[in-house]
Amino acid sequence: MDRNLSDLPVSSGDPFWPLRFLDARFEPRDPLFDLDEIEDEQDELPRRRRKKPSRAAILAAAIAAAGCVARGSPAIHASDSILVQLEPGAAPPEGRADPEKGPPIVALESLAPDGEAPLLRLPLEPGTDAAKAAEQLERAPGVQFAEPVYIYQASRMPNDPRHRDQWALTKIEANQAWARTVGDRSVTVAVIDDGVALDHPDLQSNLWTNPQEIPGNGEDDDGDGIVDDWHGADFVDGDGDPSPAPEGEARWHGSHVSGTIGAAGDNHLGVVGVNWNVSIMAVRGLGPRGGRSDDLARSIDYAVDHGARVINASWGGGGRSQALARAIERAGRRGALFVAAAGNGSGRSPDFPAGLDADNVLSVGATTPDDLLATFSNRGSRIVAPGVGILSTTAPGRYERYDGTSMAAPHVSGAAALLWAAHPEASLEQVARALLEGAEHGRLNVAQAFDAFEMDEPAPQALALSRASLTFRSRAFLTQTVSIRTQSGAPRKWRASADRKWIKLGPAEGDSPARISISVDRDRLAPFGDVGTVRFVDDDGQGPTLQVEARPDDSLVAVTAGSCEMKDGALHARAGAGCSLQAAEGESAAIRWTLPGGRQVAGSHLYAWFARRGRFEMTLGAGPARTDAIPVVIE
Repeated sequence: MDRNLSDLPVSSGDPFWPLRFLDARFEPRDPLFDLDEIEDEQDELPRRRRKKPSRAAILAAAIAAAGCVARGSPAIHASDSILVQLEPGAAPPEGRADPEKGPPIVALESLAPDGEAPLLRLPLEPGTDAAKAAEQLERAPGVQFAEPVYIYQASRMPNDPRHRDQWALTKIEANQAWARTVGDRSVTVAVIDDGVALDHPDLQSNLWTNPQEIPGNGEDDDGDGIVDDWHGADFVDGDGDPSPAPEGEARWHGSHVSGTIGAAGDNHLGVVGVNWNVSIMAVRGLGPRGGRSDDLARSIDYAVDHGARVINASWGGGGRSQALARAIERAGRRGALFVAAAGNGSGRSPDFPAGLDADNVLSVGATTPDDLLATFSNRGSRIVAPGVGILSTTAPGRYERYDGTSMAAPHVSGAAALLWAAHPEASLEQVARALLEGAEHGRLNVAQAFDAFEMDEPAPQALALSRASLTFRSRAFLTQTVSIRTQSGAPRKWRASADRKWIKLGPAEGDSPARISISVDRDRLAPFGDVGTVRFVDDDGQGPTLQVEARPDDSLVAVTAGSCEMKDGALHARAGAGCSLQAAEGESAAIRWTLPGGRQVAGSHLYAWFARRGRFEMTLGAGPARTDAIPVVIE
């Protein structure tokens, strides 16, 4: 049952009441649960974060601070590019032909996951109005929608009132819920934020690890296009290290959020999270200037593809991005709960994406220790949770108090993870309903969420694959990957078998969710190719099938959309044309296109503008042993 919280009483100040655990048997042995803090460790903190602000300052900060976008504020967007969603099979829109300068081929990055129609990021000339450019392109043939790249900000307000306990965990009755479970490492929560302090001693033991990645070897072991993504990924800088920015005072937001969800419990150290045990997947989607909708959409797809059951989004504002909304809805179809900060602008409608009308989205407002709605909090959220004076992890070995709906959301994310730890077979709908129905006058109550949980019907446990077929049509037959998970996201044992000896699997059994590598043993393949099937089954012998086709082929590139054509061994294009190309190797992140000028593009598809007339050459690398040259004629 949803609750509109706009009529909750609003705090007239910021009282803090020292509270204790109701049942000492479940009180963790964490010194900072009683805040035995060392004051000299805080000397380097900014002075303004250590002073208790006046009520007027809080209200002013809620409206003016970066990251707090009030209702009615104009959307902020990037000026360097726009996003264009193509219809299936459509060619990229035409670009501007430039006969004298600029690169002859301009690569257009696709942000869509495998199997989806391309979502292209189109670069803009300096001074171009992004909103107008998107409006014009939306009318172009083959375009579903076009929009600016919106910018989203973290939703906290800095404050360090230095109070003596984690009042919020007692308020939401987490200690009573711990009598049932203290969490489980099998449950993964993705924190999409500004990074996580990977070497914080209170977070290290609860960091997610990628089971198919070998850390530090410089290889993309799991075929997801990211090298050494051991604890998560960074979509701001484009690498496998989701640590915060190397400098700047406001870079511990994601670390603070992570501690609320899952700072290690019972470890004689620091604070404790809602979960003593959990897997926190660090996904850096926000930088010092906020987060772009394109990076955040890719962050969500990455989190779900690697098994996250909960996604915490302590950010918002900006415009309503269709690209971001589709990524959130894709996550819901795969059983992932999206918990979002409602916003700090005091409005009655949650900021985007918290206000998205999707079954898997829970918007979260913030309350004070006396159960009043915080003065800064949005008033239209589906649920509220403590968000004032929240003590949690920041820099390695450090702990600070922050305010904001950003701090409220991870209490709900942590509660969802705790429910899934006790009921791994539960569906997204069952967990969301328990959180809402167990709320106490709209405020999160973890113990009552357990009481409200009802397995009134079996959650859908059927195994599902990310793709129904794979095609290998080349000389090298590079490895391709598929993902497997249950419809609800619950873990389930599976095993796979192929009906052809030339199909190689790795691994051939395990627990969902998982990524499976599929490759071809050419020595066992018939000279003209073959079609085989891989069957995935659970313990009941039920599951999906994957069709695998392998055809030896000497061609390098196929034109899949647009006016380009392969002729006499060369690629011919009209100046200004937009075309889609596909390497004959099939779907593989190991493929590298090298364009004139040296820019490299990873992946089997290349979406590009052909801008400058002349004869050029690009190369196609398909593994360490082979690079082929492709002549390009732009007319």
